[in-house]
Amino acid sequence: MKNFAAAVLAALLISSSTSAQELIKLPFPYGPLGLNSVPFLVAKEAKLFEKHGLSVDMVYVGASAVMVQSMLSGAANFAGFGGPAVITNVLSGGDIIQITALLPYFTQSVIVRSDVRELRSLSGKRIGITRFGSVTDFALKTLLERNSLKDVTVLQLGGFPEAVAALIRGALDGAVLSPPHTFRLLKEGYRELAAPKDLRALGSGFLSQGIVARRSYAAKNRDVVLRLIRATVEGTKQAAVNEEFTKRLIGKYLGITDPELLRQSFLYVAENFAKDPAVPENVIQSMVQRMAQLNMIDTKAAQATPVSAYFDNSYVNELKQSGFVDAVWR
Repeated sequence: MKNFAAAVLAALLISSSTSAQELIKLPFPYGPLGLNSVPFLVAKEAKLFEKHGLSVDMVYVGASAVMVQSMLSGAANFAGFGGPAVITNVLSGGDIIQITALLPYFTQSVIVRSDVRELRSLSGKRIGITRFGSVTDFALKTLLERNSLKDVTVLQLGGFPEAVAALIRGALDGAVLSPPHTFRLLKEGYRELAAPKDLRALGSGFLSQGIVARRSYAAKNRDVVLRLIRATVEGTKQAAVNEEFTKRLIGKYLGITDPELLRQSFLYVAENFAKDPAVPENVIQSMVQRMAQLNMIDTKAAQATPVSAYFDNSYVNELKQSGFVDAVWR
């Protein structure tokens, strides 16, 4: 009997070891450090990546441009972000494309000191963004251009926590931020000069968060792409319906303890993430057009590049056709 028990134990250990070895290891840089990254964090904490055969090493990186550099260097084949950096990369000959859209619209706000009461008051002010060419840069440039505001000093801080710290210590008059940083500052008396709905009303489509991949890697490793998307879709669903789990995770990663802010944060997660993670072609087209108008990219290069060069919905479409996405959200 002892020999039999020992044999069973040995078999279990071998099986467990084999199972662990079979997990596909994926470095996964992501940003921002905020609510827009919660589906990835949930997938990690709830072991949804492992459920789908992946061992994902998540590394927070403050700006999409830095993540692009990391991917181009070969350090990663996937990342969690969305926005202008993908378009800039494709136009410069890179092969990084968008494969899902988790937040296909603006989620940013312009948060300012309480004495800054209207948009025209931004003239002569110092406004912080994460980095030039980023989501926050695009949002601010769109707002300034549509309101004919030119005398504004734009400073890049690297990430949202750095921008918040600079605003609090008085080094900035305002900053472009996403939740939960916006919730915290509003509670502390700062003013929301432009809300996400104001930016959306400017008529420019945008993609704030999603998964990007190296096209060359994804084409050769389709099963890995599908596994990653499956885990993220399930992470999005769990984040949206499991309030206590999501709030605990937000507290762990973002240091929020205030019950009111945690509740606001959960409601943001529950109400904003897309159930259909396909990349909207019209949103990408709108981004390209606005970036050209804002001189963020070369207009001739943009006109010569088909919109399909920036994204690939075939992976999401395969999961939708199989019934997976509907089953998750049912």
